[in-house]
Amino acid sequence: MGEVSRLGRRVKRLRERVNMTQHELAERSGVSRTTIANLETGVRPSLLVDNAVKLADALGVSLDLLVRGDILDNDPAATLA
Repeated sequence: MGEVSRLGRRVKRLRERVNMTQHELAERSGVSRTTIANLETGVRPSLLVDNAVKLADALGVSLDLLVRGDILDNDPAATLA
């Protein structure tokens, strides 16, 4: 297992903030649960753009927030609008 990428940490934080399991996120996004788990644990460091779009849509955030996530990375107490 590799080091978890910022993207992987961000996906996990966003998913947990909306009280969604990996399985639920997979169902809503069309991205496999294995891909989500691998991203969140560092096995997979990045995503294809189309999968990132699907995850952002399922999580209710912009692609920019998912990919760059400045507000989440710089302020752990930040909340989503």
